[in-house]
Amino acid sequence: MAFKLNYSFEGNIKSRPEQNLAGASKKLTRDLLLQKTQEERRKRQEQRVKLQSAELLQSHIRSYLVRKAVKEIQRQEYVSNESGLGAMDKLKKLLFFYDHQTDFPKLLKLSNELLLHVSEVIQRINIDTQFSWMMKRLLVICIKHISIHDDTATLICMIATFSDNPNTLFYLIRKGYFSYLRTLLDSSSPDSLPQVMLLIQRPFKFLNNFGPSQDMVLAEFCNTFLKPTLTYNLKYYLIPFMKQTQDTTYYDKLIRYLNGVHYLVESNSLFYCMLALEPADYEPNLDSVQVLSMLSKEIHTLKPSLDLTEDSDCEDGEDVEVSAGEVLLSDYLNILNSSNKVRKWMHFLESNSDDALTAFVNLAQNLLLVYRESIRKYLLLYKLGLNSTFLKKLWFAISKKSADLQINGTSLVSWKGCHTQLSVFCDMFTFYTETLTDKENSDTSETFTSSDLHTMSNLLKRIAVELIEIAFPMCRASSVFATPEISHLYQSCINCVKMLYTLDMRKQFCPPGFWTARKIHVSQDLTKKNYLSQVFSPFGGVIKNVHADDEHLPPLSTIEQRSLAILQELPFLVPFNTRVHLLRDLCRFSLGENEYQRMHHDLLHDNTVVIRRNYLYEDSFEKISTKSESDLKHRVRIQFINNIGLEEAGIDGGGIFKEFINEVLKTAFDPNRGFFLMTADNTLYPNPNVHLIVENFEEHFTFIGRLVGKAIFENILVDLPLAEFFLAKLLVDRASACYLKSLDPVLYRNLLYLRDYAGDVSDLGLDFTTVNNDLGETRIMELKANGRNIPLTNENRLEYIQRLADLKLNTQLKKQCAAFREGLNSVVPLLWLKLFNHKELQVIIGGDTHEIDLDDLRAHTTYSGDFTDEHPTMLLFWRILHGFTDIQKRQLLKFVTSCSRPPLLGFKELNPPFCIQSSGVENRMPTASTCLNLLKIPIIKEERDLQSKLLSAIEQQAGFELS
Repeated sequence: MAFKLNYSFEGNIKSRPEQNLAGASKKLTRDLLLQKTQEERRKRQEQRVKLQSAELLQSHIRSYLVRKAVKEIQRQEYVSNESGLGAMDKLKKLLFFYDHQTDFPKLLKLSNELLLHVSEVIQRINIDTQFSWMMKRLLVICIKHISIHDDTATLICMIATFSDNPNTLFYLIRKGYFSYLRTLLDSSSPDSLPQVMLLIQRPFKFLNNFGPSQDMVLAEFCNTFLKPTLTYNLKYYLIPFMKQTQDTTYYDKLIRYLNGVHYLVESNSLFYCMLALEPADYEPNLDSVQVLSMLSKEIHTLKPSLDLTEDSDCEDGEDVEVSAGEVLLSDYLNILNSSNKVRKWMHFLESNSDDALTAFVNLAQNLLLVYRESIRKYLLLYKLGLNSTFLKKLWFAISKKSADLQINGTSLVSWKGCHTQLSVFCDMFTFYTETLTDKENSDTSETFTSSDLHTMSNLLKRIAVELIEIAFPMCRASSVFATPEISHLYQSCINCVKMLYTLDMRKQFCPPGFWTARKIHVSQDLTKKNYLSQVFSPFGGVIKNVHADDEHLPPLSTIEQRSLAILQELPFLVPFNTRVHLLRDLCRFSLGENEYQRMHHDLLHDNTVVIRRNYLYEDSFEKISTKSESDLKHRVRIQFINNIGLEEAGIDGGGIFKEFINEVLKTAFDPNRGFFLMTADNTLYPNPNVHLIVENFEEHFTFIGRLVGKAIFENILVDLPLAEFFLAKLLVDRASACYLKSLDPVLYRNLLYLRDYAGDVSDLGLDFTTVNNDLGETRIMELKANGRNIPLTNENRLEYIQRLADLKLNTQLKKQCAAFREGLNSVVPLLWLKLFNHKELQVIIGGDTHEIDLDDLRAHTTYSGDFTDEHPTMLLFWRILHGFTDIQKRQLLKFVTSCSRPPLLGFKELNPPFCIQSSGVENRMPTASTCLNLLKIPIIKEERDLQSKLLSAIEQQAGFELS
């Protein structure tokens, strides 16, 4: 097929060269000429510079050679005519030709001559300006040599003798006086240190004579001795020497200088030195507190592993290398915990302005960043945390600023004016509330009113939620760098809100629905994918997967991260029923995402346990303790062996296991067995002396914890009234002193009396010991090292109260609670249970404490045999129940279900459902099968007869064996 070409080619094929008949370009020639001229000019300039440099170099060389020759001539004349020269001539010549490598002996000889005529030399210094100038230069040479040569005694004597005037001393300081003395100090032996320390101290004698230059002197001293890393001689010799020999004037001048420095570089060494140099009779002022607050900003950077007072994570036997002069956290503790120093600080705080409050808040913030429990480490923080006046002032300042700030929606930058105050207040108020502070049953009423607490809760709750939103920003590019201060504010604010919620449960200063007013959306994916088992870091997203199987989980959206953070940090902002549903979903989905997976596992694994009724606990401990976590989470079937050794009839479809878990836990928690004891209000807690009864008690507590976890996992309610402090210790490692009331009300009241005792506590004759009764054997325990020799005083009584409460609540129960939590966590992770507080956990374990809703029970009751809801006997039954007291209703519920409390979310949760079955003629008694939640009632036509038989049955709690 032919194609028509539409292209046209015009013009010549070959291009011809362009011809220019104008001749050579004049412009091109001119440019080349200018370029050539510039190049020649540059070369001539380079030649002139080289020539000048050569002449200058030759001049310097000739000058050096001439000076060297002249110096040598002067040196020879000095040596040959030394005996005939006067002191002035010797000094003049030596200063002219002195070389430190060859003329040091001449320096020593001249120095000795001058020291033989001290009075004449000093007199001439005062009247002869030229001689005075030459002596200054000679002293500079001397001070340079003291860090080079070993033979320094004469030179030190020279400096000590002829520098005792402000003019000479100031000249030496400008020439490096402090630097050379620092080198000498670090290398000196203890015998020679006194002379060196006197020289270092000398400038402070003339501070007033230096006039405007005294700041320069103080700056040189700080930069040379106080800011750099401390050495052994400086830390253990110079600082104690200066503290003992100087009055408060020099320290006050040092404080005022540091407070006036606009760009003060924080240094832990400088902070330590200023603390250690403070004279014993020094009274704190605004400048001193402000300086210490500024200098303490970097103290949190010290490694805790170097601190011998802090629990270290290092393995036993691991050596930690520490420099001899290095400042440890324990050094700061020893100084800051001086009772005299803290007493002066507190007195100054109570009698001063808002500036003092700000300075103390900044100092407290810096100290709070050091330890996890800094308040219990630092006496100053401890006193501030228990000082209601300080807390009131601080809260007033925060309230005043919060009125000017629109907290909701503002950026973190705009909080700079108050986030330090917020952080300190949250820590201090949390500690204050958790300590025995106010009158019994009125923890904070003397400090803050109910209205104050409500306002506080409202503000801090809002800030806490805002912090979570800032920690997990919508835009990744706007992520906030997690400085130690911001991270601490985040955790402090959240802990304070938790404490306020716990306090509100007791005092009810917030209206109903206050904590759950803000709707928090919780995605079901959080439970299906087990995200709640992950550890989240604010400002950093997911940092750790607890389970290796979770590494494939997809990342969460920002909204989901925030919801998860609220669930982990502030779960009470989500309604209780919602959290219960979450727990149920977590338990269900942990076995597989669908029912088929769970059924498949149950079919493939025979998880049957044979238990003899006569040895219920022993068989359970032997056979269930060895089961894996996975087996225990899945269905466990129980085969009972009766008292005569025969298998009991029936197949465990869930009811028999329910009966088993109730009976074995009742046996395990029986105080007669020895693992648990009863408090005064009939609640259960671990026996602190169980180690005297059972050798391997930790294995038993782990087993009991697994059983309780299994009951929670299977949504089986067990009638276990656990002590409040024990429930709290299941969720947190340490219970605070405020829980002591639930353990020992008498001891709690005695400690309150001791705290409020108006007289001299030492008159009571107490010390830091307590008496324990170990199964009838009396034993004295020390609350701290050498406690029997430490008398109780007004100053240390709060420490005594804290230590005694900690011993009773934590130390004596540490192993028992740790083992119980380990077993509980193996079935139901503690991260799931931390969705609830200790009171809600009791509801999770034992059911709701509210009055039984009979209408709800009737709506979810099934009938069998001849009974229906409209049967005459059933109509009588429900009429009788409405006339029962609350105790009788609970007795009936326990008679049928083995638990006196209704299910958490109503009777629709009861599994199997509550069922009533006819049991024949009316001469029979009502009976029950608790494993099936089955109540058997004879057909009775008279209301009085039915009521009488029901009451007889439920009061005797004898049901199954009568069936």
